[in-house]
Amino acid sequence: MIIRELELTNFRSHPHSTIRFPGGRTLLEGDIGSGKSSVLMAVEFALFGLGTDSGNSVLKLGEEKGEVRMVFDVDGSEYEVKRRLLRKSGRVQQVDGELRTPGEMLNLSPSELKEKVLEILEFNEVPDPKAQSWIYRYAIYTPQEEMKSILSFAPEQRLQILRRAFRIEDYKTAASNAEDAAKSLRLDASRLEGMSEGIDGLRDQTERLQQDEEKHRKDLEGLEEAETVAEHAVQAVKAEHEDAQKKELSLQSSKTEKEYYERLEKETEEDVEELKEDIKVLQGRLLKAEAAISEAGGKRVPTTIPLGELKRRERSLDARMRKLTGMKAATDSKLADYKSLTESGLCPVCERPVEAHDFDEKRSVKQAEREHISGELEEAERELEELRKKIEEMAEYQEAKKEVASNRAEMSRIREELDKKEASLRKLEKRVAFAKDNMKQLGEKILELKRATEQKIAAEKKLEHAEVALRRTRESLIKSKGKLEEVQKRLTEIAIQIVAKEDASNKGRRLKEKEIWLADYFVPTVKAIEKSVLATINQEFDSMFKRWFGMLVADPEKEVGVDEDFTPIVTQGGYEQDVKYLSGGERTSVALAYRLALNLLAQRVSAGMRSNLLILDEPTDGFSKEQLGSVREVLDEVGCPQVIIVSHDKELESFADQIFRVVKIGNESSVAVPTSSA
Repeated sequence: MIIRELELTNFRSHPHSTIRFPGGRTLLEGDIGSGKSSVLMAVEFALFGLGTDSGNSVLKLGEEKGEVRMVFDVDGSEYEVKRRLLRKSGRVQQVDGELRTPGEMLNLSPSELKEKVLEILEFNEVPDPKAQSWIYRYAIYTPQEEMKSILSFAPEQRLQILRRAFRIEDYKTAASNAEDAAKSLRLDASRLEGMSEGIDGLRDQTERLQQDEEKHRKDLEGLEEAETVAEHAVQAVKAEHEDAQKKELSLQSSKTEKEYYERLEKETEEDVEELKEDIKVLQGRLLKAEAAISEAGGKRVPTTIPLGELKRRERSLDARMRKLTGMKAATDSKLADYKSLTESGLCPVCERPVEAHDFDEKRSVKQAEREHISGELEEAERELEELRKKIEEMAEYQEAKKEVASNRAEMSRIREELDKKEASLRKLEKRVAFAKDNMKQLGEKILELKRATEQKIAAEKKLEHAEVALRRTRESLIKSKGKLEEVQKRLTEIAIQIVAKEDASNKGRRLKEKEIWLADYFVPTVKAIEKSVLATINQEFDSMFKRWFGMLVADPEKEVGVDEDFTPIVTQGGYEQDVKYLSGGERTSVALAYRLALNLLAQRVSAGMRSNLLILDEPTDGFSKEQLGSVREVLDEVGCPQVIIVSHDKELESFADQIFRVVKIGNESSVAVPTSSA
C-alpha cells in the first residue's frame, strides 16, 4: 500500500489539514504535542475505523462532525476512503462512509467499510469494528508508546498475530477444525453404535409376528366367504322387498284417486246446482229484455227533420232573439231620451231650448219600430218553443231506439251465456257419472293395496334379520382386518427399525474410519506442514532481525534472535539478557529491527503490502548520533518505496526526501508545505 493523499477535517487538533504524500522517505517534524501523531492516527482511522479508541477522543472539541479522507494505491490500483464522525446527544460515533474503487463508488457502514478495506489489503483478520488491525500494527505502524511493548506479548498471542500476518493461520485453523471434526465423528460413531443395539431381538419379534400374520390371513379369508353368502341373502330379500314396495307404490295412488273422485263428485254436483240457478236467473233477464223491446218499439218518429238540423235551427232562433232583444232595448233607450228632452226643454249638448213638437215625428217612428221588433220577438219565441218540443220528442225517440238496441244486445249475450252454461251443465253431469264409475274401480284396487302392504311388511322383517347377520359378519371381518393391519404395521415398524439400526451400524463404522484418518493422519500432517512453513519463516525472520540489529547496535558482544514462538532473545557474551534491562537506545533498536524484519516478510504474502509502506513513530528514541547514521543505512537497505517518519528529532532531516512541518497555534494544528531535505 502507498498513501497518496490524506485530508483531516476536525480530527483531534486539526481543523483542516491536507497532505499529499510523495514516494521515498517523508518526515513529519514538529514539537512534542504539535499534532504529528494525529496524522498517523488519521491514517489508521481512515483504513480501519475507531477500533479501541472512542469517538470523543478523535473529534475536535466543540465540533459536531469531522471527516478523514485518504487516497491510496494497492498493487497499481487507486482507492479513496472517507470516514465520518458525528456528535449526537453528547456522544461521538461513526456514521456511514464511502469507498471509491477502480470500478465503483460504495456507501458503506463503518463495519462494512472495514471489511472491504481488509479484503483490499488481503489482511487475514476478522472485520470487528471495535478491534485494531494487529497486522497493520505489527507490520506497518506501531504508535511510539506501543513500539517496545509488542516485544513482551505472550508467545501464543504473538504467534497467533504472526500466523495471520504470514497467512499461515489456515494450517492451524484446518488442524483445529479437523480435531473438532474427529471428535464430532467419534461422538457420532459412538451414538450410532448405541443405536444399532437390539437388532437380534427385533428379528425374533419379526418371526413371531409373521406367524400371527399368517393366522389372521386365514381367519380373514373365512370371514370374507361368510360375508359373500350374507350379502347374497340380503340382496335376495331386498329384491323381494322392492317388488312388494313397487306394487304398493303403484297402488298407493288408488286411495288418493278415490278421495279425489269423491271430492270431484261432490264439488261437481254443487257446481250443477249453481249452474241451474244461474240459468234460471238468465232466463228471467231474457224475458225482461224482450218486454222492454216490445214497449220501446211502439214509439213513432216525431218529425223527418234530423235532430242535428233541429238543434242548428234552435241556435239560429236563439241568436235572432238575442239580436231582437238588443234592438228593442236600444229603441226603448232612444224613446227615453226623447221623453227627457221634451220634459227639460234644453239640449244637453248646446243647452239651447227645444220644442216638444220637434220630436213627435221621431218618437212616432221609434214607437212603430219598437212595436215591429216586439212582434218579431214574440213570433221567434213561439217558433223556439215549438222547435224545442220537437227536439225533446226526437231525443226521447232516439233514446228509445238506443234502449231497444241495448236490450237486443243484452238478449244476445244472455242467450250466448245460457248456451255456455247449459253446455257446462251437460259436461258436469258427465263428470259426475265418470267419477262414480272410477270410484267403483278404485275400491277394488284399495283391497289389492292392503294385501301388497302386508307383503312389504313381511319382507322388511326378513330384510332386517338378513342385514343384522351381514353387519355382524362385517364387524368380525373389520376386527380381523384390524388385527392383521396391526400385525403388518408392527412388522413395518420393526423392519424400519432394523433397517435404521443396520444403517446406523454401517454409518458408525464409516464414521469411525474417517475419525481414525483425521486424528491419526490428517491432523499430524497439517501440523507438520505448519511447523515446517513456520520454521522456514522463522529462520528467515531471525536472519533479518539479526542483520538490522547488528547495523543499529555496534556491539559485537550483543546478539539477537528469535525462538520458535518468534520471541526476541538478546544475548551478551553468551548469556541471555532480558530486553527490559537494555538501555533505551538498545530497546528501540530491538523493536525497530523486529518491525523491519516483520515488514519485509509481510510484503511477500499480502497484496496490500507488496507496494510496501513503513510508518515509524519516533523510531530513534534514545539513539546516539552514531545510531542515527545507522538508521539511514538500514532504511537504504530495506528499500521501502514509501517511509513516513514522525519525529521531533531534527537530526533525521538529513536523510528525509521531504519534510512536512506540523505546527500548533493555540489549540489548532496545521501542516506546512513540504520542503526538500538538504
